[in-house]
Amino acid sequence: MEALLSLALAALAIALAVLWRRERGELLRALHAAWEERDRGAEERAGGEAETKWLGAAAQATSDMILVVGKDLRMQFSNAAAGALFGPTSPESTLLLYTRSVELERLASDALLSSHPDGLERIIRLEERPCRARAQATDESVTIVLTDASEVQRLSRARQDLVANLSHELRTPLTSLRLLSDTLQAPAGRDAAVARELAAKISAEVVTLQQMTEEMLDLAAIESGRQVVRLIPVPLARLVSEPISRLQDLAAQGGVRLVVEIPEGLRVLADPEQASRAVLNVLHNALKFSPSGGEVRITGRAEPDEGRVVLSVLDSGPGIPPDEIERVFERFFRGDRARGTPGTGLGLAIARHILRAHGGQIWAENRRPPERGAAFHLAFHSA
Repeated sequence: MEALLSLALAALAIALAVLWRRERGELLRALHAAWEERDRGAEERAGGEAETKWLGAAAQATSDMILVVGKDLRMQFSNAAAGALFGPTSPESTLLLYTRSVELERLASDALLSSHPDGLERIIRLEERPCRARAQATDESVTIVLTDASEVQRLSRARQDLVANLSHELRTPLTSLRLLSDTLQAPAGRDAAVARELAAKISAEVVTLQQMTEEMLDLAAIESGRQVVRLIPVPLARLVSEPISRLQDLAAQGGVRLVVEIPEGLRVLADPEQASRAVLNVLHNALKFSPSGGEVRITGRAEPDEGRVVLSVLDSGPGIPPDEIERVFERFFRGDRARGTPGTGLGLAIARHILRAHGGQIWAENRRPPERGAAFHLAFHSA
């Protein structure tokens, strides 16, 4: 009995560790130990009741779906997560009848024939949802653990898109730097005037790379929650003044007029530094798409019923294709109209994350005819 008690305590420790650390492979093996214990003699079953109860509690607490079938593939157990998808089970139910999945039945059959100590693992679709299925068999039963893999696949696609987009964005400045440095080292680069021109272009490309690096670091910090937002009452005009000051020269070079129409007394709850960064990014985007002779208008209005203040940036550019209005806030997204313009494709994504961190909102739309261009709206809580 002491040996049996020691075994029960060890199984209990494993179950608790599994529950908190979510080590699914250990959970699978622990559950098998519980069902093997259940199929032993009456004396051993009595000694293992506490152990089985704790393991059953662990199975019910996990968000993974757990199924246990006998050698004849009839259902013996399903936890709460599995019941939420497949419904209640009965001793007469087979795995195929219960789950309506030929793939799961094949996995269980293969597991019974397999001698692999860690069982089998496959990706199976259940009701259009990808699941990672792990099956481990004993001589008498098979335990299957199903984990929703849709989020994992989404993150994998996001990572692939990030790498692809980043590679694309880096290629242009790096190619330019190589060509410029090669020209600088060629005989033509010995001319002082040519060398100065090439050096200025190299400097501009380095600034582009530096901007991209800083924006990626900023976006990573914001998304991870490492940047703390400290909300204080701030005049809306203050959030706009610094970005306008920084972009005055760019507007003058492009022949674009900046018009500010913000009524006095509008105050918002904001982190001044981060909120100004969001305004700067949106304003820079508006200037980039406004033609020479155009204007960018910055307006503010209170919406007392909503408890918010809305800052709007209206440009005089070509507008946004309807199918791209939501996508302009995605990381690295650059529509067809943006291909010939400088930028990293991160500015609006950063602005969106900053507004969300403020509990606010940012959205875009096209201006109504006869006006041309796009309008970006930033909503802050009023102070």
